Amino acid sequence: MTRNATDQQTRHTSLPAFRKYRPLPAGERDQPRMTVRDVFGVDGWFFDPDAAAASRPWAFAVLHLPGTHTPSGQGWAVRGVDGDRRQYGPLALTRRDAVYGASPYLHTEKPSALVRVEARRQRLVLHVRCACRISEAAVKAEFTDFTGTAAWLDKDPGARWRFCRSTPRRITWTGGAGLTQSGTVRGTCRHHTGRAVISVVDDLGCYPRVFLRDLTPDAL
Repeated sequence: MTRNATDQQTRHTSLPAFRKYRPLPAGERDQPRMTVRDVFGVDGWFFDPDAAAASRPWAFAVLHLPGTHTPSGQGWAVRGVDGDRRQYGPLALTRRDAVYGASPYLHTEKPSALVRVEARRQRLVLHVRCACRISEAAVKAEFTDFTGTAAWLDKDPGARWRFCRSTPRRITWTGGAGLTQSGTVRGTCRHHTGRAVISVVDDLGCYPRVFLRDLTPDAL
């Protein structure tokens, strides 16, 4: 099918219903209602292409992501709400395009790898819950957590690394005194000890650095 034919088909395909609050199962109606911001730290909408299926209700969210690598600087992406919270389909300029772009992937089996490491131009690129296509030859390693990823990266303290452009930019981590903090990823670097570090601007406007090894699997 040509691109024009695909675009024409997309325009005549109805969008799923969107909700600000994730509907709760009948036995959990007494629990607090949850928004996309509660789950991911950014605004968005819950949806499910199979909303009538009770086994997996409202399993996806389309997120509005400021500061992403799109021509407008604003972007939308679809991610799973439960499990590994991977991204489905590419970043898009509109909510509509993000949902349509994700549609072919929503019924595929989720990969077990949280992080895929790609070797690219003398730099290691970390793909976290993204939909990037990587050739098998370019994949250097795969991991199910950030601790293992950091241990592998830190074996070569001189290796440059970064996240791919589709990796989520919102990050949540446990800071001093055990407090949960959130912010936006600005970049990556190395600590003077050689450990992999993430530069962040937090929600208070400060600029902390977070060790990759200290992140929990749902941090990004």
